[in-house]
Amino acid sequence: MNYRLSLQNETYPVEEIRIPAESDRSQELAGKHFSFISPVPLSIGQHCALLGDTGGYPLLVNACLGFTFSSRFLVSGIIASPDDRGTGTS
Repeated sequence: MNYRLSLQNETYPVEEIRIPAESDRSQELAGKHFSFISPVPLSIGQHCALLGDTGGYPLLVNACLGFTFSSRFLVSGIIASPDDRGTGTS
């Protein structure tokens, strides 16, 4: 499945997704950890959304580490509860 990062009304392709298998009820996934490679930096505590072909996940960023050899960032955090989706901004 292809995922896109939704942030401030823009979308960006992401790579190397590590996220639990999709579920019909996103409440079951709240609190689960995720990680992916992003083309843009994110801030700790920032809310954003990861959009897939069949749905999306509200995310809360715990860490964002840059690579010295490229303009890509390793992002990790938790899947937020559906009631705490935020607006895709920090």
